[in-house]
Amino acid sequence: MTACIVAATFLASEGAYLEAVIEVDGQRLHVMDEFGGAQLAAGTQVRLELWPIASERDDWDAIFRANPGREQGLRRLDGWRYLALGVVTQVDPVVCDCGLLRLENPFTTHDERCVGAFVGVTLARLDACLA
Repeated sequence: MTACIVAATFLASEGAYLEAVIEVDGQRLHVMDEFGGAQLAAGTQVRLELWPIASERDDWDAIFRANPGREQGLRRLDGWRYLALGVVTQVDPVVCDCGLLRLENPFTTHDERCVGAFVGVTLARLDACLA
């Protein structure tokens, strides 16, 4: 996976390597705090790198059935787990445009027919560290 650099508003943290809450483009995200959030005041503006960690538990059919609404974005499942919804923009390696995030290699295929398909990939965790 590839990091995405974002401008975020820090909201809260449970401590280092625990859950933190940030806001990016009006969306509240629950992330693993690798940026020292416990030292920040709520409302602080920070530049962060978001690192999506795919769960690797999704099977092919689940990935291609997960996005019937043809959406792009992150849907929180629980904690810092998300369903990343997006469109496949290339294969070999697979790249999915999920709006805020661009996932590289969330699954493997060489089949060009997958380009343009809307998919959903489970993220086991979304990490955030200082950019």
